Amino acid sequence: IPEIGSCTDITCDNTIKELYECHCCLLVCLNHLTEHVEITKQNKRRLDSVHSQLNIVITTLTLIVEKKLLTIGREQNLIEQAKRFLDALNSSIDEIQNIFEQVNQAIMSDRSEMMVKIEPPSSSEIKDCSCACKYQSPLRNTRSKSKSLICLDAAIDTGIQL
Repeated sequence: IPEIGSCTDITCDNTIKELYECHCCLLVCLNHLTEHVEITKQNKRRLDSVHSQLNIVITTLTLIVEKKLLTIGREQNLIEQAKRFLDALNSSIDEIQNIFEQVNQAIMSDRSEMMVKIEPPSSSEIKDCSCACKYQSPLRNTRSKSKSLICLDAAIDTGIQL
């Protein structure tokens, strides 16, 4: 049952009209009640749309973060693998060059905007020698280690990058 009085909406004239209680608890005329309801519907649609958009960007960002975490895990594993090659006394040049290329590839793929490229030595830069450094056996003794160091010193003296 409508009441009779002046509409409380500030844009309404002060004439006496039938008033209805709006969702905002104001007594307004039928015209303003319709406007208030329409504004409420529009706001609800906008809110639903913004919620939907927010859910989409949250899902997208979550996927991005998960992918980055997987990449970080792989890269941490690659770092540990490379460190093991550095610590190992029986790694071949091919093994070291392979891990070097893997690390360099990881750097390049993650840092595409940063143009830092470290070139591994090409096979033509590696000179063959008869010492044990090129094909090291796992059963190395201190004598073969000293041969490797001599070979390494020779490579450094000649400017070859290992």
